[in-house]
Amino acid sequence: MGTANDLNDVMVFARVARERSFTRAAESLGMPKSTVSERVARLEARLGVRLLERTTRSLRLTASGTAYFARVSRIAQELEEADAAVTADHKTARGLLRVASPLLFAQVFLADVVSEYLARFPEVQVELVVADRAFDVVAEDLDVAVHVLGGMDAQVVARKLGIGERQCVASPSYLAERGTPQSPHDLADHDCLATGPSRQVVWAFDKDGGTHAVSLVARYAVSSVELVHRAAVAGHGITVLPSFLCAGDVAAGRLVRVLDGWSPGEVAVHLVYPSHRHLSARVRTFVDLVVERLPTFPSTLGSSPSAVRS
Repeated sequence: MGTANDLNDVMVFARVARERSFTRAAESLGMPKSTVSERVARLEARLGVRLLERTTRSLRLTASGTAYFARVSRIAQELEEADAAVTADHKTARGLLRVASPLLFAQVFLADVVSEYLARFPEVQVELVVADRAFDVVAEDLDVAVHVLGGMDAQVVARKLGIGERQCVASPSYLAERGTPQSPHDLADHDCLATGPSRQVVWAFDKDGGTHAVSLVARYAVSSVELVHRAAVAGHGITVLPSFLCAGDVAAGRLVRVLDGWSPGEVAVHLVYPSHRHLSARVRTFVDLVVERLPTFPSTLGSSPSAVRS
C-alpha cells in the first residue's frame, strides 16, 4: 500500500512532467528545487525505472515516464482541483485545459476564443485536439469538447450553443453540365461530395413535415468540411455544407442552392464535459467565454445557451 510520501512524490513528478522543468515546478509548488529533484529520484527508485532524462539544457520524459504520466496526470490534477474546491483558489483558472473540436468550428471560431482565453488566464495551459469526428470526453480524458456529430453519452453534461443550418449546393458549371436535381432521389444520378471517411452516405431532407432519406455512393469523400467545400466550388459535384461556410459563395455566385424547398437539416452544437468531474475554474471560465463570444460566430448559433444532461 502506498504512503502519503508516495502520493506526494507522484504529485511532484506530475508537476515536473507538466512543466518540463524542475525549476518551474519548484516555483509553482513553493518548494526548493533540490527537494523536487529528491522526490522525483525517490519515486524512480521505488518504481525501479527512470522517468525523466535530464541534461544541462533540457528535460524530457522517458518512454516509461510518458506512460506513467499518462496514468497519473489526471489523478494529480483532480487532487489539485479537490484542494482548490475548498479554498479561495477555486475562483482562479489554472492548470491544463484539454479541449476538442471539429476542424471547421476550430478554424472559424474556437481558435480566436482560445487565443483570448490564453490572454485572460495566464496560469492556464491549453491542449486543443482538432478532428472531424465525434469525441468521447471521458475515454479521451477531455475537459470539454464541441459536439456536433452523433449521439451523446449519458456521462456528459451538454450545454447547447445553438443550431447550425445546412444547405445543399453545387457550382454553376457543374449544374450547367449535369443538370439540376429536382428531388433528393435525383441525387443518385449525380456526383456527390461527402464529408466523412466513407463514400457510403445517407443524406436526409425535410419537406412538409416529413423526412426523406437517400442512400448514396459519393464520388469523393474526405474527413474535412473545408476540402469538400473546395471541391464543390471547383465544380466536382453536389454537397451539403454548413450555411455559414457557403453563404459567401452563394452570394457571389460561386455556388448555387439546389433542391429548393428541401431542407438538408440542421445540426445542434453543444459544449460537453464529463458529468462526474468537478467543474474547475478553468472549465467554467472557458465555457463562459465561448458563450460570451457566440455573437461573433458567422452563423445562426445565437440561441440562448442552456445546460442539459444528454
